[in-house]
Amino acid sequence: MQKILGLHFMGKIVPSYIVEKGNIIKLLLFVTFFVLIFIVIFKPFNSNNWIEGMSIDKFVIYSIIMVTMGLGVLAVSRIIMYQSRHSITLYYWTYTLWLLGEILAISIVCTLFAWFIHPRNADYFQILPYTLQYTTLVLFLPYIISWLFFELKYKNMALEHVKKNGGKSIMKPKVEESGLINFTDDKGNLKLSVNLDNLFYIEAADNYVKICYINKEKVSHFILRNSLKNIEDSFSDINLIRCHRSFIINFLKVKVMRREKDGLYIEMDSKSLPDIPISKTYAKKVMELFSNSSI
Repeated sequence: MQKILGLHFMGKIVPSYIVEKGNIIKLLLFVTFFVLIFIVIFKPFNSNNWIEGMSIDKFVIYSIIMVTMGLGVLAVSRIIMYQSRHSITLYYWTYTLWLLGEILAISIVCTLFAWFIHPRNADYFQILPYTLQYTTLVLFLPYIISWLFFELKYKNMALEHVKKNGGKSIMKPKVEESGLINFTDDKGNLKLSVNLDNLFYIEAADNYVKICYINKEKVSHFILRNSLKNIEDSFSDINLIRCHRSFIINFLKVKVMRREKDGLYIEMDSKSLPDIPISKTYAKKVMELFSNSSI
């Protein structure tokens, strides 16, 4: 049973706050200062004696250089994670692999530096296993602390929202009996209500989504702070369909689906709207909807 629960947990998507720009910057700063202070003050694994006769001043300088190099690798990794947040779905298992990849990359770079400054002709691949072990142990604690901090922060935000709403849970987007769809932001605050018949599509835009709909017979757009994944999960039981990593469409407003040389495209029921691509990931699901529909 525990094994099944563990597999289920690893198959879940990581919270969206993990790839928020502000939280990535906080993580980089916290990990850097934590590791630097930890190494300089506590000198773990007898690191100040790695090089025979090394003075305290040299040890501090070398530590700063190695931490700076590690920060550079970590920064590049998190920039890639941020830039690819719309094209790659981070599950707990893929996020864990990503963290292991970061640790390995940092270890490889730091081993190069350690190998360069070592006074003896030490073999690079003899140093690497030790560097990998030390990097894993040193980074484990700040990774866990930062994760718990972000988790506690967002749970407290949710709790505050519940208190402000008289003990009611955070409002999720839903379809009212009148046909109105209630769109909330990532804190559960209602920002927009649109009739399903007037909604065209929802497009991802960084940490926001752009909602395209008809307002007074004109096409309008509304920017909302939320993730496309949250929107998809909230409206899984109605005609809002994910067709691309950046688009959710209202199937009721689809006019034409056509196949071009470079893939499938959808035309919405408005001449002023651009064609919406269907990615290979969602093509089968969308094609099944068309096959089972009278549209």
